[in-house]
Amino acid sequence: MRSLLPLIFFLSALGTFAQIETNVPVPERSILITAANGFKLRITAYGKYIVRIQVARMGEEFFADNRYEMVESHHWVGELNRAETENAWHLSTDKTYGLKVTVDKRSLRRSFSGNMWNSNPFLEDKLGISWATDTISTSFKYDSTEHFTGLGHGYFGREQSLDLRGQVVSRNYGTEHGQQAPLIVPFYLSSKGYGVFLNSTFPNRFNFGKDNEYGFSIYGPGRMDYFVILGPTFPQILDSYTQLTGRPRMPLKSFFGLALSDKGHDHTSSTPSDENWWKQKIAAHRADGFPLDHIVNDNRWRAGGGQRCLSRFDWDSTRYPDPKEYQLWVKKNGLITTLDFNRCISVQSEGWKKEYNIPDATGIDFNTSAPDFTKPEVRHWFWNLMWKKSLDPSLGYPGDALWIDEFDEMGKASPQMKFENGTTWLEMRNYWFFLIAKSLVQEGWDPSFKGTKRPFVWVRGMTAGAQRYATLWSGDIKCGFDDMKTQVRAMQLAGLSGFPFWSHDAGGFYDWEKQKGPSDTVYRQWSMAFGSFTPFWKPHGVGLSRWPLDRSEAEQKDAKFYTELRYKLMPYLYSYAHLAHETGMPLARAMVIDYPWMEEAWKCDLQYMWGKDILVAPNCSWSDTTFVWIPPLNGIRGNWYDFWTDQKIRMNTVIAYPSPIGKLPLFVKGGSIIPMSNTALSTAFQARDSLTIHAYLGVQGRFTLYEDDGISEAFENKKEHRITEMTYFSHPHTFRIDSAVGSYKDAPQTKVYKVVFHGFENRPTLDLNGKRLKVLKAQTNEQGIFWNESTRLLTVQLNPTPVAKRILLMQGPLTRAEKRAQRLHAKEMKKRVADVH
Repeated sequence: MRSLLPLIFFLSALGTFAQIETNVPVPERSILITAANGFKLRITAYGKYIVRIQVARMGEEFFADNRYEMVESHHWVGELNRAETENAWHLSTDKTYGLKVTVDKRSLRRSFSGNMWNSNPFLEDKLGISWATDTISTSFKYDSTEHFTGLGHGYFGREQSLDLRGQVVSRNYGTEHGQQAPLIVPFYLSSKGYGVFLNSTFPNRFNFGKDNEYGFSIYGPGRMDYFVILGPTFPQILDSYTQLTGRPRMPLKSFFGLALSDKGHDHTSSTPSDENWWKQKIAAHRADGFPLDHIVNDNRWRAGGGQRCLSRFDWDSTRYPDPKEYQLWVKKNGLITTLDFNRCISVQSEGWKKEYNIPDATGIDFNTSAPDFTKPEVRHWFWNLMWKKSLDPSLGYPGDALWIDEFDEMGKASPQMKFENGTTWLEMRNYWFFLIAKSLVQEGWDPSFKGTKRPFVWVRGMTAGAQRYATLWSGDIKCGFDDMKTQVRAMQLAGLSGFPFWSHDAGGFYDWEKQKGPSDTVYRQWSMAFGSFTPFWKPHGVGLSRWPLDRSEAEQKDAKFYTELRYKLMPYLYSYAHLAHETGMPLARAMVIDYPWMEEAWKCDLQYMWGKDILVAPNCSWSDTTFVWIPPLNGIRGNWYDFWTDQKIRMNTVIAYPSPIGKLPLFVKGGSIIPMSNTALSTAFQARDSLTIHAYLGVQGRFTLYEDDGISEAFENKKEHRITEMTYFSHPHTFRIDSAVGSYKDAPQTKVYKVVFHGFENRPTLDLNGKRLKVLKAQTNEQGIFWNESTRLLTVQLNPTPVAKRILLMQGPLTRAEKRAQRLHAKEMKKRVADVH
């Protein structure tokens, strides 16, 4: 990025009052202001909480709305109410609520405020818009107390802080070979309760307070075009941003199971992968009780030798003599299959034409194999190749997901390279990942599958707006704790940038200096413990195999433990995945989402919330202690719980938590409701007609259980899904499961519920829909309550119940006989303690 040159032009009326266009009705959605020197400022309302700012100089036109598709649609309802004073125009998206923009008539500088929640400006122009020879910038007034976050992540996701205050940050496609996996999202959030999205693909640069400057710029012949989004909360900002740029696409349910690959088992290995290798590997792990959902095929499956760049996109007839038969085995075992595509195989793959290459590939690796995605015919070829060779259901072949690799390594192409559509590489390279996702999903998958199967595409790099089609992983990261820390942050930044289904190589891909994969400790701490609390769990890389049975006994034990826990938590995880799809709220929530006003939240970026109820603090070091900030609860009182011991922990404190190798620090909010399933060898095999619900006593809690078929888009297109509301109240202790609303294919009509209460000091009595539940002496399938004296857990077992029936569990008053039994029990326990001592 070039440094800012001396300014030549400022957006100003140059001493003469600007004029507002009045040839449209009032109020209108968009207002055009023209200065005496020809500068144009257009302000447009996108609903009540978003406004768009567009600026052009004399002789320039605004870019057409369809120049980029990062904004999903520009067809919004909205209006700008207008008031006028001697020196300013006052524009408002709503007379009571919404966003207010004040425009100075002389300078055209703007300030933004909220109509109700805060009448003071949260964002104000300092110098306004300025032009240098090759740079367009906007400058705002800087407040040293303001924090910033979001903006995607840089190469390999190697981020040192979630808090961008004081930093100068660029989010651009690389210019050198090896600058992998940028998440290019020019959108950020402020602790003052607003967000900004820069609608440009030209190279960008953001300054969040260095040298007391605040603003952003683009390099090249672009236009200044940005959106201001009013919160004031982070969830509201993310909701509005993903309405604007598109909701994250809901993945297959099996996406959330464990994914393992054949990386390292290529033609040079002593155990090269083929159909039998996969069958034997999976059978052995299934026999030992290891859950698995996802077969991730590296290049070994491909025809023409199976090598990374000497093969082609097709099934190898020697290693997979009958892909149709193999697919039957895959599905019988409850698995899905990913097929990879390396850019370098384009030239060998069927249908490739020389004219499909970019106009000038000088300087890049594999320069005869660089598809030009600005051409519709190339995008059609790309999807059609994958459809014809495997994804077409009529073939009966494996293929549920696509892994698109190495399209991030074209950075040495000339910025002046011009495409047939008139754009240049300077403008298109930040947009490249969007075009890939568009070709595979919008133009390929969606019209081909017609909603029968959800798309699942992951690319090494992503662009804003492409979350509605695909996701990304963070590239070939190293296997040490330094890179692990960066990935904890990168995951959170991705979630803050509209990509809640981000992924990475859990445990690291490879340590090139030491020439080895993750050590035993790193495998346990990162590949398994932390990995199991990431959206897409994919231990992958070269070096020693990541398959649990190829590791030590201690590593196998941890692998079994965390895979079983992951699968038990699937109802909780899947419900929050759907919330991410609906609202943009990430699964892995940075602490700043709920606590943007607290300095601790901005500092503690190596911990996060998993959903809204579970706090995760991975141990990213060789130490056996992790320092964890336990934040306040929404209520004025209450505690957190240690997930492993149920020990109550005081809120709003920092604790030194013992975390020896393999132990992941986990904590649960008081008042939380966490549904769990049975552990199973695949999500496809998990029971749908039973549920264990863990309720943690506190002030109040609520959980919305979401269910659908896990495969198709009927949940959205046909509204085939089920919602079950669960609520906990503390006075008196009451737990309610409301009648289920909706249904889906093969949905059970009855369920067996087990409710486990955490936090009681003594056994209470409970009524089920007004009738006293029987006290059980042992935990059985019989309806009733069982009190475990040693764990202090109260388990309520219920009979099979129609999902249409409401369930109400309420703590009832003790009868005389119950009071007497409780006194005798306390007396007996006291005697036992005395005897021990």
